[in-house]
Amino acid sequence: MNGDSFSRFEDQIQRLVEGGFARLFAGTLHPRELVNRLSRAMEDNATSGSDGEMQAPDVYVLRLNPRDHRTILENGEDVIERLAGELVEMARISGLKLSRVPEVRLLADASVRAHSVSASAQHTTSRRDTTQAMPLNSLKVDAEHANSPSAVLIVNGDQQVPLDKAVVNLGRQRDNDIIIDDPTVSRHHAQIRLRFGSYVLFDLGSRGGTTVNGNTIQEKVLQSGDVIGLAHSSSLLYLEDGVPDEDSMDPLDDTQAYPPSKL
Repeated sequence: MNGDSFSRFEDQIQRLVEGGFARLFAGTLHPRELVNRLSRAMEDNATSGSDGEMQAPDVYVLRLNPRDHRTILENGEDVIERLAGELVEMARISGLKLSRVPEVRLLADASVRAHSVSASAQHTTSRRDTTQAMPLNSLKVDAEHANSPSAVLIVNGDQQVPLDKAVVNLGRQRDNDIIIDDPTVSRHHAQIRLRFGSYVLFDLGSRGGTTVNGNTIQEKVLQSGDVIGLAHSSSLLYLEDGVPDEDSMDPLDDTQAYPPSKL
């Protein structure tokens, strides 16, 4: 598995936590949450240019609780410039091109809870006029998949589902890629995303929770052999690089799962 890009991204977060960002957002936001939100906004809104290369958005909007918004602006530091610089570094790590230095907008929004942040990203009008927009989650990006592990999910101990998409949705509702017929599983329970050459599991605010090897998670980089738990009874085995042996194919539970319709 090529985890070099993901490691560099983690190094960037750690540098922010230990550096000036910790002071800049003290008492308002945690640097890790902020960087993760910006990174997802960048990835989700990347587009394919006429030259075939992936382009990062150049406008980012951060919505903050009004009190946090006021506190950050009152710190007197150039927050906008600092955030723009970090976005340039994110794009470099992700292998995305930027047409210009990103524009960052901080907005107060009473619907955002305290100490949290909502991030969105877009391309400027001129960029949209010259480039066909293509959401990242609808692409099998050659460069990204070239560095991704050959991975499968084992459902019910006998059904192999290859991970060959940038985003794979799991849940009870029929529009998911992997449908789990279990009343304790939420309609849209979890999501597996390809990020920086690694598959990352996200809980989507499910009612029953998501675990990896018995530990409750919100976000977790998957390693070969990890057992993913959805709610209280449904389990999936994540494997990389090749066909699993017979021991790996032992049933994980008795929950019925339906094969994905589009994988």
